[in-house]
Amino acid sequence: MDVAVRATEERFLRRRKHFSIRRTDSWSGTMISSIVNILAGLATVAPGTTPANFWMPEGASVQAPGVDFTFQVINWINYFFFAGITLALIILVIRYRQKGKNVEFSPGPEHNTPLELTWTIIPTLILVGIFFMGFAGYLDLRTSPKNTYDIKVTAQQWAWEFEYPNGAKSTSELVVPQGRPVRLIMRSADVLHSLYIPDFRVKQDVVPGRYTYMWFQSDAANDPTDDSDFHWLFCTEYCGDSHWNMNVHVRVFPQDDFDKWTKDQARWLDVIPEQDLYFMAGPKLYARCATCHTLDGSEGTGPTWGPRDGQPSLWERVVSGKGKVSGGSKFIPGKTLLADYIGDGKLYLTPEDYIRDSIYNPGALLVSGYGNQMPTFQGQLNDRAIDALIGMTKNLDEFNPDGTFKDQARLAEAEARVAEAKAAAAEQPVAGGTSGDVTD
Repeated sequence: MDVAVRATEERFLRRRKHFSIRRTDSWSGTMISSIVNILAGLATVAPGTTPANFWMPEGASVQAPGVDFTFQVINWINYFFFAGITLALIILVIRYRQKGKNVEFSPGPEHNTPLELTWTIIPTLILVGIFFMGFAGYLDLRTSPKNTYDIKVTAQQWAWEFEYPNGAKSTSELVVPQGRPVRLIMRSADVLHSLYIPDFRVKQDVVPGRYTYMWFQSDAANDPTDDSDFHWLFCTEYCGDSHWNMNVHVRVFPQDDFDKWTKDQARWLDVIPEQDLYFMAGPKLYARCATCHTLDGSEGTGPTWGPRDGQPSLWERVVSGKGKVSGGSKFIPGKTLLADYIGDGKLYLTPEDYIRDSIYNPGALLVSGYGNQMPTFQGQLNDRAIDALIGMTKNLDEFNPDGTFKDQARLAEAEARVAEAKAAAAEQPVAGGTSGDVTD
């Protein structure tokens, strides 16, 4: 049996023993204790995937069976009483309906001790059983094993950032190892968010000014070569205009593939040649920008990179100096054009300087018609990432409205060159005459 599963079962048994109701000589104490232990025992079903049903998607974590079982128990209790009460209501309405025009009143029962005891004791026993079943499951969901793989999560309007122990970062997907408990250490950079992975049956609020934790384990791996094989991660706490788009993919990789992915992710920008940087790295980085900025001129939460102010693109607006600004910490009253801020002896020497500072310090100059909503990316994007985004704005006509590169043949050739370079580097001997993987 898996170590994490065995540890979970041991924790549950300890808690059930601690919170179980003491046996008494009375029939009520014995009945309550029996119901609690039966329901709590049934909740510890074997971990693994669970099939999809009308209410739930397929479960893909060790927590899913217990959560689904609790959910179904409560559902069937509801079904039973809904059907019973509705049927009784229909029978009573038909049987005791008024017949004819004469209204006859007959005295009815004023008190029925057995009936009152029945509708008091039975619901109480059911609720006590549900409470202990849910409480035991809650404790397991909130108590992570000791050998977790920790990933730092930062939520901000309107994107997620995942940071791994080796320094690798990802904003487009959360990749986790198969068969290993994973703990997310979460914080918010702005407002209240909530991280929810339906297939894993886990959800936790992400609160500004504090850290929250959530753990899960998935034994069902996704295909590392198939980008369409994934689970969804959503933000389920309304956090502003683009809340609807704050979702990413979760992928579970076998350990060897996961190790390779984290290693490549930590240095993925470094292996891309300079001339290919804007179309190989740009779209991947733009995926995070896309929650606020469009490429086709349509309005978004932030200014479009496409046509605006009579100019064909963001780069043209910046180079021509015709872009309009209306505020910010570096705004000078009366100077509303970018031409007043870019050039020799001005705030920014070059257009690239302005775009770079707009990413790192977005509140410096506010584009006319927009507020200071953009978070800073200082410490999240390095110089090569900034170069990739600037290169993308310079060559915007080479991209589709969704950010993908139009010339797929050229992209495939560039990817092949990078793959060959990685393979050649991996075959190079390391210090001491041995061969091995290239380290970060």
